Amino acid sequence: MIPFHLLVTLVLSSSAWPLDEPRLFQPVSSARTLKGDELLRIGEIHDVQNHFSEALTYYEQARELFRATKQRQGEATALTRIGLILERQGRREDAAAQLRDALALFSKVPAGPAHGDALLTLGKVSTWLGSREEAGRLFERALDRYSRSRNVQGVVSARIQLGLLRISDGLTQEGLQLLDQAFKGAHNRQDHNQTLAALLALGDARWIMDEPDAAKQYYERALALVEQRPQAGMEAALRYRVSAMYGVIGQQEKGIELAKRAATLYQSLHDPSGEAASWALLASLHEAFGQHQEADESGQRALAIFRRRQIVVHAARPSANPLPLESR
Repeated sequence: MIPFHLLVTLVLSSSAWPLDEPRLFQPVSSARTLKGDELLRIGEIHDVQNHFSEALTYYEQARELFRATKQRQGEATALTRIGLILERQGRREDAAAQLRDALALFSKVPAGPAHGDALLTLGKVSTWLGSREEAGRLFERALDRYSRSRNVQGVVSARIQLGLLRISDGLTQEGLQLLDQAFKGAHNRQDHNQTLAALLALGDARWIMDEPDAAKQYYERALALVEQRPQAGMEAALRYRVSAMYGVIGQQEKGIELAKRAATLYQSLHDPSGEAASWALLASLHEAFGQHQEADESGQRALAIFRRRQIVVHAARPSANPLPLESR
């Protein structure tokens, strides 16, 4: 079974709900900002395809153009986009700096469509960095901003993040109410992606509350939806969690098959963190099932990925924090 403190970190991470974050970019009408808009659009195309380096290049160019022409809302939007990518890469301190600069600019201009996104993402980063009270305030502000602008997708995303934070802080009634509202909002709009995200969050909430049977039901319900409309990233997350649940209730053999599938999916997605976690889970399941050789092999595969990640980080950023990104 995954330790409680690791689970809380897992379910509050950005990768827990990778689907359907609110759309950040909205075109600006002024002809003076056309070039900046175009740069943001090109960056967004790369962003959707997870071409982070290319997306960052275009967003940074847009930021400099908006800054040179003293267009604060455009600059804040570009900074928010940069912060979102850095957060997804695990570069959370860098992301926080960009997002705080964005919020400082947003405070000086009329409310823009990206304001809520900056608040929500900085809240996620603050959670990772241990500033839970600040994260709660940011999620509340994001929810208010999305509500005022009638951004229904943003409202669901903010409720999910705030709900799980409340539950992990022991405020289960408030947290579950927020998650139920998120699920109903997404389900009523027939938003497949956000319905999945809400079901995943409800499962994680029950896991935090030490209710494995209830958690498993939510995960399996979401997995049934994924099987109707395949999405590899969400399927990997769900199979990992259901596998862990089988380990909790003593059905390790079923859990082993699911964890193997999760590891394969994460490998195909080029997600080393998810793959390593799946192999580590497999090691614990094999060990509990009495398969000691298989447990050792799985553990070695997880360790190899962690070590490889360390080497990559050292090579890419020789002057940066030497710890792998996942451990910060």
